[in-house]
Amino acid sequence: MRETVIWELGQVPRRMGGASGILTYAMALLALGVLMPWYLGFGFLDVTVLLAYAGLSVLLAGPVVAESVAGERERSTAPTNAGERRRLLHARVIAGALCGWSFSLLILLMGVTTVSLSAKHAVLPPALVSLDLAVISLTLSLATASTAAAISARASSAKHAKRSLRQGFLLLLVIAIYYSRFMPRDWKERATIPAAASGLTEFVVVVSVVLVGLSTALLKLAVSHLEDTEIRLNI
Repeated sequence: MRETVIWELGQVPRRMGGASGILTYAMALLALGVLMPWYLGFGFLDVTVLLAYAGLSVLLAGPVVAESVAGERERSTAPTNAGERRRLLHARVIAGALCGWSFSLLILLMGVTTVSLSAKHAVLPPALVSLDLAVISLTLSLATASTAAAISARASSAKHAKRSLRQGFLLLLVIAIYYSRFMPRDWKERATIPAAASGLTEFVVVVSVVLVGLSTALLKLAVSHLEDTEIRLNI
């Protein structure tokens, strides 16, 4: 499994869209990792901002897994053995989740570095907050990769899978914005600083457990989709 994951990680640059795709993500790194933190200053260290940055892992994990599962090249070279297909799917989800997680952590590190350079001294979030951000980013990336696998296993192409992912994320964003505007006042007070920092670990634990359970269910769904496809092809 480790060798397969490493090989899948080596295929990520191609699945990001080649040179043009890598350039797009590099521009995102510059904008979100340097320009935005420089503009926000110490406001970048607000817990809500850091949580939003931790969620950036979804931007890379989803498209990479969609391309690896529903891509024309990948489907044409897919193994015929059910066990090998299952292991390959697991490896692709792990590789996609690691890529998304690394992308998010890199942007966070760049942001903290930018703020520290602007302040001319080290400005770091508390160690426990940093750990919470790493955990929530990883579980979000894993959930996104599993979702992409479940959608891509039945999609006619990687393009259609990515479109479905974009529509789903847009819907979730609209729901989150609507919820934030109309949530009760006492809930809003809990989300402010420093109240948010004091309850962050509890929030992260609950959400991470839910996301891991969701990821497990979606991965099983993706495997069943692949097995159904294999049965139809054999018929």
